[in-house]
Amino acid sequence: MGRTLRIVQKPSTMGKVPPKGAEEVSSRHCCVESTKTARVSGLSILKPLSALMLMALLLARPQAAALGALRAMAAWAASVAPAVFPFLALMPLLTCDEACRVYEKLLGGVTARLFRLPGAAAPAMVVGVVAGVPAGPLAARGVAARTGMDQGRLQRLAVAAMGFSPAFLISGVGAGMLGSAALGWRLALSQILAQLTLALLLRKAWRDRTRPVADAGPIRQDGAIRGAVLAALTICGYMALFGALARAASGLLGNQAGGAILCLMDVPSGARLLADLPLPMQARLVLISALCGFGGLCLIAQCLGALKGCGLGWMECLALRVLAALFCALYTLLGLRLGEVDLSGLSADPLAAGGLCASVLSIPVLLKMRKSIS
Repeated sequence: MGRTLRIVQKPSTMGKVPPKGAEEVSSRHCCVESTKTARVSGLSILKPLSALMLMALLLARPQAAALGALRAMAAWAASVAPAVFPFLALMPLLTCDEACRVYEKLLGGVTARLFRLPGAAAPAMVVGVVAGVPAGPLAARGVAARTGMDQGRLQRLAVAAMGFSPAFLISGVGAGMLGSAALGWRLALSQILAQLTLALLLRKAWRDRTRPVADAGPIRQDGAIRGAVLAALTICGYMALFGALARAASGLLGNQAGGAILCLMDVPSGARLLADLPLPMQARLVLISALCGFGGLCLIAQCLGALKGCGLGWMECLALRVLAALFCALYTLLGLRLGEVDLSGLSADPLAAGGLCASVLSIPVLLKMRKSIS
């Protein structure tokens, strides 16, 4: 039997007029693509230019930069690292699956009603309040990844975990700069109230950010102690870099502009500058409280580094820190008429205070593990 081969020829499109609006859509698409390309190329050029400018700044004022880095590292070694390290070392225990289930059961109702967050967010909030940055944002990211939080809830949780450790405010700022640990406790209480107030105000924010959160997991990947050491050294690196840049810039711009740069970038240097102003103690305390509530560019960079890829940008973080500064100043003003409470004993050893708080947080998790093993 013979087969008939039939060839079907597709109609040619040559000479035909394209449909109406096709050229407009194509040109619009080309314009959008060219705009994106230009924007990306502009950003790629801006980064090396910024790095060259900062390098030139450090080379122009090497002695001032070295002094700024030295003072920042001294503040890190004296109060920041001892307070943060126990929480970083116990981070896997405080953010594991068992911890999420335990705190969900214990505090699920309270955190849901107040902050519209699951109960598993409670340890991350406590870590942020007691240990500060970056332990708080790192704990928030770990809990969010393990419990299925979206980016919006993670960002609201991270807002309540952004701040300095009370050990730094009490021993470094209060006792070291103002000569009174009780004043440092007032700064710490004002910051805690400001963090909780922001969490309450933002309880309905960012509900449209529903993308899942990926766990960065640097502490789990490297082991608890090694990861904690690396995270603590990362804090030291941030503080040394911003301290050197702030001190070098202040040396070039003069006293007034240089002081503003110090306050904007490096809070320890800025707080020391404000503590030496010829003003009444109450005025200095309010100014320092606002500065510590803002946190400086160093704190913002650490927060965004811990929350990288989670949708929180520089401008949003800057606006939130300005709002936190206003709340800190307000709570400090309201608390100035309260009697002094001398709790300086806890600030004498920030490592012991941080280890005690971290151990108390881990007790419910250890009890849950004991029951599951037995």
